Amino acid sequence: MARIVQSLTQPLPEYDQQVQQSFVRDVDSVVQKLNTSFQQEIKEEAEALALFLG
Repeated sequence: MARIVQSLTQPLPEYDQQVQQSFVRDVDSVVQKLNTSFQQEIKEEAEALALFLG
């Protein structure tokens, strides 16, 4: 599995909408990276199996 490096915005003592929105963007970025790397792994496994069986 690929290593994913992503820093997350740290919360402030008081609620701040901009900080919360930044945190949501950070988490969305992690989800996107996970989805992309997972799809790539499935593709690589399928190619390896086809090579093995072919």
